[in-house]
Amino acid sequence: MPRVVFAYSSMTEVINPEGWSGNNHPEREAQVFFGEYKNTGPGAAPAGRVKYAKQLTEEEVKPFLSLGFIKGASRLLPPPKA
Repeated sequence: MPRVVFAYSSMTEVINPEGWSGNNHPEREAQVFFGEYKNTGPGAAPAGRVKYAKQLTEEEVKPFLSLGFIKGASRLLPPPKA
């Protein structure tokens, strides 16, 4: 299942109020996970989001905030040495 989570993001007014689009394919709604957590800015307002968008709790967002979720140790480069 595709998963998209925006956490601690600054969202401007260019964000579609629905937050997500199935491109007129309602059957996709059961096949995606769209979550948000503590975003800011005018585009972060949850009012108007699609019905399958979820405002995550602190407990629900924890796995997504870990580098282990994306296997970060093997995919992300360390910061350059000065």
